[in-house]
Amino acid sequence: MKKSLKLGAIAFAFASILTGCKATYPIAATSNPVGNKCGTATSTKILGFGGSDNLGINAAAKNGGITRISHVDYSTYSVLGIYTKVTTRVYGE
Repeated sequence: MKKSLKLGAIAFAFASILTGCKATYPIAATSNPVGNKCGTATSTKILGFGGSDNLGINAAAKNGGITRISHVDYSTYSVLGIYTKVTTRVYGE
């Protein structure tokens, strides 16, 4: 009985460490038609270090060659705050 409780506790600890969370939020929309282009600006940080601080809409539009923006999404993915990836996506023509 003690052995199975220890194994269950260890399994729970590993499962909670390896879980992550991803969320995507709409940021802006315009009256421009939805185009077939998508540009992204991404930053990845480990323990809060590294990555790019240029996650703006202009940077994402430039990366995708977009001149007329239709809408913008912002998404984050984090694993216990140790690994964090933030992405800005711009859609348009």
